[in-house]
Amino acid sequence: MEISVLGGGFQHVITRLSPFPSLSAPSSSPSSTTRAKSSQLISATSLLHKESQIEPTHVSVTPRKRHHSVAYKARQSAILQVQQSSDLGSALARLGDVLKVQDLNAILRHFGKLCRWQDLSQLFDWMQKHGKISFSSYSSYIKLMGKSLNPIKALEIYNSIQDETVRNNVSVCNSVLSCLVRNGKFESSLKLFHQMKQDGLRPDAVTYSTLLAGCMKVKHGYSKALELVQELEHSGLHMDTVIYGTLLAVCASNNRCKEAENYFNQMKDEGHLPNVFHYSSLLNAYSADGNYTKADKLVEDMKSAGLVPNKVYIRGGLFEKSRKLLAELEDLGYAEDEGMFFRTNWSSFEGLHLNLTHNNHLISLKIKANFSGVHV
Repeated sequence: MEISVLGGGFQHVITRLSPFPSLSAPSSSPSSTTRAKSSQLISATSLLHKESQIEPTHVSVTPRKRHHSVAYKARQSAILQVQQSSDLGSALARLGDVLKVQDLNAILRHFGKLCRWQDLSQLFDWMQKHGKISFSSYSSYIKLMGKSLNPIKALEIYNSIQDETVRNNVSVCNSVLSCLVRNGKFESSLKLFHQMKQDGLRPDAVTYSTLLAGCMKVKHGYSKALELVQELEHSGLHMDTVIYGTLLAVCASNNRCKEAENYFNQMKDEGHLPNVFHYSSLLNAYSADGNYTKADKLVEDMKSAGLVPNKVYIRGGLFEKSRKLLAELEDLGYAEDEGMFFRTNWSSFEGLHLNLTHNNHLISLKIKANFSGVHV
C-alpha cells in the first residue's frame, strides 16, 4: 500500500515533466510496476537536467518609440515659430494660446542666450499682460537683465511683483541680488538683501555665495565677507565648495594670505575636494604675499591631485624686470607658440598677467629677493 501511494506521487511528477506521451502501466506484479515507474522518472529527470544546461536564446527587444500627443507637437511647432519669427507680436497673437508658461520660459531663455534683449523684454511684457507667468519667468528675466547690464530694469520688475510668494521666492531674490552684484552695485545688493529678509526671504547657500562674490570688488570686502559667513552658519547652512571658492577669492583680493590658507585647509578637513579654482585663488593669495616658496609647493600639490595649473600672475614691483622676463620667454618661443596674453597698467607698472601653457605644465616665473614689492 505504501508503494502504491508513492508510485502515484511519482506518476504525477512524470505526467507534468515528461515530454513523452503518458505511459499506461502494464498488468504485472507490484514490484515490476514500481521498477518501470522509477525508470520513467529517471529518464524524465535526466532530460530535464540536460534542458536546464541549454543556454537561453537572447532575443533583442526594439525600444518602443515614444509617441507624442498632437497637442505636444503643436506646442513644439509654436515654440520654433515664435523663436524664428521676425515679427514677434504677430507670432504671439497667432500662437500664444497654444503655448504654456514653461514653453514661454524656454523662449525667454532662448532670446537671452542670443542676446535678443528687445525681443526678450517684449515677450516678458506679453507674458505679464496675459497672465502666463511664474516665479521661474521672473527669475530668468531678471537674471538676463543682469547680463544685459540693465540692473535698473531688473529692480523695476522685482518691485512690481505683487504676489508675496513670488516676491519672496529665493530663486527670484537670488537673481535680483546677482544682477546688482554683477553690475557693481554691491552696497545696493546688501541693503536689498536685508529688506528681503524682513519681507520673508529665507536665504540659501546660493544667496550667500552671490553676495560673497561682491565682496571681492569692494573696500573692506573681507570684513563684510566674514559677517556673511557668520550669518550663514548661524542660520544652519553649511559651507560648500562654491562658497569656499568664493571666500578664497575674497581673501586673495584683500591680501589675506593666512586666512586663505586656513579656509583652504578647513575645506579639505570637511571632506571637500579642491578644484583648479580653489588652488588658483590660494596661489593668488601667495602671489600677493610674495610667498613663491609656498606657491611652488601648492603647484606640486595640484599636480599630485591630477590638476594642471596654466596661469601665472606677476604683480607690482619693477615693470622693467618683468619686461626682461617677457623678452626672454619670447626668445624661447613660448609667447609666440603658446599665445601669451600680456597686459600692463602703464601708470603704476602693475598688473602684468602672463597666461602660459606648455605641454600642460606650469612655467613658473620668479623675480627673487632684491626688490621689495615684487610678487611672484
